[in-house]
Amino acid sequence: MALPSFDSGWKDSGRTKPRIYVLEIRDCEKLGSELVAWLLIERQENYRRDAYDDSICEASIRLSYQRVLPKYSRHADSKGYFSGGYSRGFGDGSVISLTSESTAKGAVFLDLPGLKGHRIGTYLMNEIVTWAKQWADARVLSVELLAGQADEENKSRRNRFYEQFGLVFDYRDPDRREGLSKPMLAAELIKVDTWKQNICERDVREYLGEVLYERERDGFELLQRGRANKDLLDEIKRAEARPMRWALRRLLWRFIPSFGQVAILLGLVAVVWLGLKSR
Repeated sequence: MALPSFDSGWKDSGRTKPRIYVLEIRDCEKLGSELVAWLLIERQENYRRDAYDDSICEASIRLSYQRVLPKYSRHADSKGYFSGGYSRGFGDGSVISLTSESTAKGAVFLDLPGLKGHRIGTYLMNEIVTWAKQWADARVLSVELLAGQADEENKSRRNRFYEQFGLVFDYRDPDRREGLSKPMLAAELIKVDTWKQNICERDVREYLGEVLYERERDGFELLQRGRANKDLLDEIKRAEARPMRWALRRLLWRFIPSFGQVAILLGLVAVVWLGLKSR
């Protein structure tokens, strides 16, 4: 475990994801399309245990993301995070937040211009939901939807985003601009895997290795093209310096294969003729 931030681990007989990894994003509307974006993900989980029985009394998760961009890219630097929290509580029982590392109110924002609709938010929230379901009996704190969070264009998308995870809302208006999710347990949350259709989790080391390989390959191809261009320029200079000699030489090289074939054919005819004559 030389680089623990990039290595997966084990927890409760299950494999855990690395602390830092890469997401490769493809166009969700074009299966098998070229990659459109890369995100660097950092996963932070914190647990506070009871000194008496070593049980978990508080926990939190934060998935920070940042878009990987070429130097001098025209795209703006985009980054943010999704988070969740757990508290064992006291008289009211344990609670889960899907939007905050504490049990206070939180919010979900995805700041990735140009990447709307590529299921990145679904991926991040699914990680929070999957983490939260380890406390099946915990009560999920209500998620509040506000009118200012969405316009007519993306309101339905916002509502479907939460509803796909099992949240059911009491909407305050007929147009479903505002609402509060109904009480539910973490066990009732639904994991979503539609993101797998266009998002791939990658080991950072493998990702960097492929980048270096492509760089070396491109460098080799560039070198070969450079040599080919140099040979072509040299040939052009020879043609310009002695055009008649260059043209005659090209004609000669073009007909050499034909001359060779004729010579072989004549040789075979001569062998046959000499054989017949010797009889």
